Amino acid sequence: MNILSIDTSSNNCSVAVVSEKATLGELNINYNLQHSVVLMPLIEELLDRLQLSPKDLSAITVSKGPGSFTGLRIGLAAAKGMALALDIPVYAADALATLAYGVFGFQGILVPMVDALRGGFYTGFYTFHEGKMLTLLEPTILTLEEVQEKLAEETREILLLGDVLDKLPEEVLRFKPQVVLAPQTFNIPKASLLPYLLKDRIEEKDHEDLHTLVPLYMRKSQAEVEYEKKKGKLL
Repeated sequence: MNILSIDTSSNNCSVAVVSEKATLGELNINYNLQHSVVLMPLIEELLDRLQLSPKDLSAITVSKGPGSFTGLRIGLAAAKGMALALDIPVYAADALATLAYGVFGFQGILVPMVDALRGGFYTGFYTFHEGKMLTLLEPTILTLEEVQEKLAEETREILLLGDVLDKLPEEVLRFKPQVVLAPQTFNIPKASLLPYLLKDRIEEKDHEDLHTLVPLYMRKSQAEVEYEKKKGKLL
């Protein structure tokens, strides 16, 4: 089984091919380039380097967000288009769980935080137990102060990760003695993590319905907000 994996939930455009035994290859571009320009060439380059053709793929995994609205649309459109053309299944996971899974085995609370603009962060709480990642708080939008309130009584180590580390100063983020800030390498979503995170669903063939698979936006885009403001004024 060769699984093509796509993550365009952040500025990083990430593609990977994972087999049953290993990650065969991964390419990442994190240089403010448009995903619409680089995604398909990256996929083509990766398959070419691995001497694979699209017909050698048996499934696709993709990040459904939350994250960059435009990036999510591009990644999901590519995944769905290729899946329909190749007649293979798609499996999707949320971007926050993917970030958390990158620190597999951490014994405390994993708190990925991704900028949602307007003072909020996409976040969720995760932990590992007996080799499985458990969700303690489903993806939501919170301010840093609200995150602090929810973790006020927590005594375990708390690992913050995601682009929040680039948005706020370290002294603000270390709101408790047991808060740990993740190294930079863990703060960018990577496509190679998705097949491992989705392993159980892939084995059970619990794939997505392509007709109902949509990005996990969690809030309205700025364009929608501005449109509703103008519409309200007209009314």
